[in-house]
Amino acid sequence: MVYLLALLVPISFLYSPPVEKAGAVYVTKTMTIKHERKTPAYALFRQAQQVTQSHLQRMPSIEEQTLVPIENLSLAEVDPIKLNFNDVTAVSEMKLSKKELLAHANEQLSQMVHYGQDSLLLNKIQPNPFSDVKQTVPNAASIQGYFELSDGIGLVNQSISLRRVKEGQSIEVGQVDLKAGMYQIFVNSFDGELVAEIKDERGIVIGEDRKKIAGLVRQQNYFQGPQLKLGRPNSFGLNLRHVDDRKVEDKEFSAYLFSGNYTLKKTTDVYPNVARHSSTVAFIESNDDRTARTLSIRTVRDSSEIVLFSRNWVEGARQYISEKVQIQYMSDTEVIIGRVLVDGKPMAGAQVVVENQPGVEPYYLDQFLIPQVQQSTTSSNGYFIIPGVQPGSYQISAFIQNRFLGSQAYFVEPMIVSYQEIVTTNKAKISTVKSFDAFTGQSIKTEVQVPGVEEILTVGPVNAKYSDGTQSGLVEVINRPVSVDYVPYIYMLNQAKDYMHLPQLSEIFISHLQQNRKISEETSLFIGFVKMNKYEVSLGEENFDPRNIIYFNSAGELSVTPFENGGFAIFNVPLGTQEVIINNMDTHQVSTQAFYSKTSFIYLTHFTE
Repeated sequence: MVYLLALLVPISFLYSPPVEKAGAVYVTKTMTIKHERKTPAYALFRQAQQVTQSHLQRMPSIEEQTLVPIENLSLAEVDPIKLNFNDVTAVSEMKLSKKELLAHANEQLSQMVHYGQDSLLLNKIQPNPFSDVKQTVPNAASIQGYFELSDGIGLVNQSISLRRVKEGQSIEVGQVDLKAGMYQIFVNSFDGELVAEIKDERGIVIGEDRKKIAGLVRQQNYFQGPQLKLGRPNSFGLNLRHVDDRKVEDKEFSAYLFSGNYTLKKTTDVYPNVARHSSTVAFIESNDDRTARTLSIRTVRDSSEIVLFSRNWVEGARQYISEKVQIQYMSDTEVIIGRVLVDGKPMAGAQVVVENQPGVEPYYLDQFLIPQVQQSTTSSNGYFIIPGVQPGSYQISAFIQNRFLGSQAYFVEPMIVSYQEIVTTNKAKISTVKSFDAFTGQSIKTEVQVPGVEEILTVGPVNAKYSDGTQSGLVEVINRPVSVDYVPYIYMLNQAKDYMHLPQLSEIFISHLQQNRKISEETSLFIGFVKMNKYEVSLGEENFDPRNIIYFNSAGELSVTPFENGGFAIFNVPLGTQEVIINNMDTHQVSTQAFYSKTSFIYLTHFTE
């Protein structure tokens, strides 16, 4: 009897008559705890007691953050950098502008210490194997750096390549000296990134690294570049944990990738050899059925967590919110749970908005993981919850004091919790948007709506730019050409990119694709552009008819077989979460794109590095 009273006393602070007040929690009716103590609300209370204050990381307030000194480099205050080359690498004219050399100055400053350490490593290598190499590229500057292999990568008969890549296009090719552990590349611009790859005799990538060209340090007749460490290639993986920080045991859970078509032997395993900007749909379920089945969109090298909640907690939270707001959620609706993180830490004071469903209301969890219907922003743990959502795609953006933080697409399916983390950083990147005819390359004026960006971007002869701090994940970008001769579509954007190329498709081309084909009104159309020589296309849907796939080349000519560096269209894509899978026949690398198919929509994306 004493034990039962000890339990009921703390419960009474959470569940009391409507006339009483318990802290920040208001209750609409009395809750009776049964002897078995298995009600959803009781499970919610017990779950909350397991979360102690020591588990929560305190975030600095906005006032505290403003006290931190910030150093900004003004281009107007920097003297032009003078380029001095010795006789060995003399050139007739050097056309590197001050703007090019000082681009992204703030980012360079933040990385200066890191690259300064790399420079010390480089200076230990004597003599410089590239000191006698004459410059053969007109108006180019030499970038040299340290080079090494990691993660057990070795060389026998493998080949190594080094190139500068800008907006998915390879611009220049460099060279590597393995004995000295150095690389060199002549570049006409400091835009883009350096990409190094090791391929075996079959052309399969077994090691890679890529670094943004930033924070360069001038060393006599060359620029000190970033250190390249070639490790294992891109992969899909999961980072699982319980909401109360308990370790996830493999024997308790099963994990699936590619929309349930591939089972990981262990939840900590990875799926290797995946193209850089790929995305997949992961499912996680407990073998004892105690944890809610969870869906999460994963992108390549995604370090965000998938936090798992018990079924009782989810049901208890939904019932608790339902009673507080006096709304009866339909039985076929599901739950979205998310978290806002900035530079890896939960963000307090953030507000989330469902951009494509304005009437959907989010709620925030307090430090004890109890939903607070009167709370308007995230607490110190960064969590939010949206109950009662119908199956579909939801574009959710996070703001703090009207400043855009980041955005993520959430896919909702029946009987599954949808979980994503909005992972962002204070070091926002500048993304470039281009619009052009898919087959002529002619500039086409269009209007682009990017989640989280307040104004609609107008793109035409002049490229548009916008700032975004989101590090990973997917967003649905709406493309609406100004001319009625071109069709609108949803562009699936991987947020690891800092560019967006929008090939515009004419009404005539779409009609040509659909000619003599039976098109269902309850389906969607997916169009992909592929930069591969030989490839196979499939849809994750088990019973999908491959005859619904047609291919086209760079001129828009159609075929039933793939064209090199062409594209494809998939008709009659069923409604719901889908995944397009491309298998590169030359490298055996997999490229995938997850999306949520909706009636009569056109989706478009690129399958490239």
